Amino acid sequence: MRVPHIALEAGDLVRVVTGGGGGYGNPFEREPERILADVLDGYVSREQALADYRVVIGADLLVDVEATRLERSRR
Repeated sequence: MRVPHIALEAGDLVRVVTGGGGGYGNPFEREPERILADVLDGYVSREQALADYRVVIGADLLVDVEATRLERSRR
């Protein structure tokens, strides 16, 4: 769960859990729907989705399947 802001009081403890690595496998083979979920959760931007995974996400926040197919076949 991503929490951008939370008020803390004196004596509160904070635990931060982060990802442990860059993953495995070819990022261009990752399912576009999983990249979309990362965009919607705020982990990557639409621009990062295109640059890092070659997944095209439109302004409507949906995967553009045809544009993604073309992008992945070009490079």
